[in-house]
Amino acid sequence: MNTHTVGMVVALAFFSLAQAAEQDPEWDGTQPLKGHYQVYGGTLSEKLPPTPKDRKVAFVFKGLFAKDLFNQIGPDVKKEDACSSATNYRERRRGDVDCVYTKDSGYSCYFGLDVTTGKSTYGAIC
Repeated sequence: MNTHTVGMVVALAFFSLAQAAEQDPEWDGTQPLKGHYQVYGGTLSEKLPPTPKDRKVAFVFKGLFAKDLFNQIGPDVKKEDACSSATNYRERRRGDVDCVYTKDSGYSCYFGLDVTTGKSTYGAIC
């Protein structure tokens, strides 16, 4: 199994376990995910090529999962701490998870995984 696959499996397991712990009785199993990821080295702003000793993955989730996560991690950050001052922009953070809502784009959630350590990291920058 390559490093990309391991990173995805760990991240999906993390969110699956978190969601499973809080599911209502009508919960009926796994759901599809909408999003993408980027593998990089260095920092998010540098986006250097990954190496065996420096490999991170930034994930972006959209749609229903992002909306559910947004609603679970509230409340909104203060306007002065948000990444945007746009009128219809809302942002919520918990640990390394950052979720935003805009009227035009809907819900998006970002988080990262440092594959070499297995620890979470930020998945987006302002």
